[in-house]
Amino acid sequence: MEDRKIYTLRQVGTAIKQRIEEASHGASFWVKAEIASINVGKHAYLELVQHYEGEKVAVMRGAIWMTALHRIRQELGNESRNILKDGVEILFLAKTNYHLVYGLSLVIETIDLSFNISELERRKRETIATLKEEGLYDRNRFIPLPMVVQRIALVASKGTAAYADFMKHLERNEHGYVFHVHLFNSVVQGEAAAGELRSALLAIDPTRFDAVVLIRGGGSKLDLEAYNDFELARVAAHMRIPVLTGIGHDVDVSVLDLIAHGHHKTPTAVADFLVDRNLYFETAMTGMLVQIHNAMLTTFSDRKDQLSIFKEMAAMRPTARCRAERGLLHTTTSQFARNVTDRIGASRRTVDTFAHDLTLLPRHKLAQVEAARIRELSGSLSVIAQRGFQLLLGRLQGMDDAIQFLSPERLLQRGFSITRKDGQAVKDATTLHAGDRLETTFAQGKTWSTINTIEPNGES
Repeated sequence: MEDRKIYTLRQVGTAIKQRIEEASHGASFWVKAEIASINVGKHAYLELVQHYEGEKVAVMRGAIWMTALHRIRQELGNESRNILKDGVEILFLAKTNYHLVYGLSLVIETIDLSFNISELERRKRETIATLKEEGLYDRNRFIPLPMVVQRIALVASKGTAAYADFMKHLERNEHGYVFHVHLFNSVVQGEAAAGELRSALLAIDPTRFDAVVLIRGGGSKLDLEAYNDFELARVAAHMRIPVLTGIGHDVDVSVLDLIAHGHHKTPTAVADFLVDRNLYFETAMTGMLVQIHNAMLTTFSDRKDQLSIFKEMAAMRPTARCRAERGLLHTTTSQFARNVTDRIGASRRTVDTFAHDLTLLPRHKLAQVEAARIRELSGSLSVIAQRGFQLLLGRLQGMDDAIQFLSPERLLQRGFSITRKDGQAVKDATTLHAGDRLETTFAQGKTWSTINTIEPNGES
């Protein structure tokens, strides 16, 4: 029987361990892999995996010993909980370790945070590029924000400091503005955050609100990853009302911030913006009212001066007009009388001529032919006289209407008034003094007032 060389399992393991140590020379090297699962206690034990086209192509155990784990947590800071979890791809520095009992594993010494941040930035840039290709990047910014925003659809996590600060700033604003806030509750951190935020936005009826506000407290870049979600950004871009963000970070800007109508650093900054916008509207309206008031004062002053002029003219014009119209009436009457007399004389001469002719013509000729002509001339004479009298009456009526139109009572009915002091009409404001009591006559009734301030023409 041929002799066979038999090795123990330990010998095989030791040989493999030797070969691995000879190949690596105890050096550390950078490895990129996905954390399939992690169990953290005093030490951290990981299952590392690599996928290619949806299939696992490599699986290996990893370990982070206690001292290294403590240091890595300090280096990662607040991001450690977002990186040391299932499903996260990491870049780490490790050494190979082959244990005769536990087999091959990678002992992780440090994790490169910048790799994860770079991946986030890469995905963020891809999301922004896709939004621009679909024409959604600037869509919400072109929706006009109402001049007064009071009905707010708030997407936030109830019970958080961000929610409390936002509501406090709105409810206790120093101007007393009232805001109607409806909360659409959603988690704002973790793997479920993006989905819940999308659902909250989709639940909003845009006809019931002036704007949508999304807020959360501060956090790391990885904490804010939900706000870089492409589907969330797409839903926000399609909102038919303006979207405002107050995602608590000073440096980093999320995709949602970029596509929103307006973004602010903190939830309280959004609240202050809404209060200030309403204050700006109120201030503008107050300024317009002041301008209107000043314009009305100027107009009333001008109309008062015009009324004084009209009053003087009204006092003089009726008499002069009456005199002029009386003279014209006399002239017209005389002319009319002369015209009537001349017309009657001419008609009488014509009648005399016809009468003379009648004495010469047979009676039947007079009855058949001339009778109609006499009637025509008689009717013409009556019409001419009637027209003359009507013309004269019309002129007289016109003069009477003009006198009535220019009477003080009619001027008062047209909106003018007469202001008197001690029974005398006031024509010049400079003759008055503060404290003087005035009587103002209108078309319907009188009022009495006391002067507070006198503003002469030309002074502001």
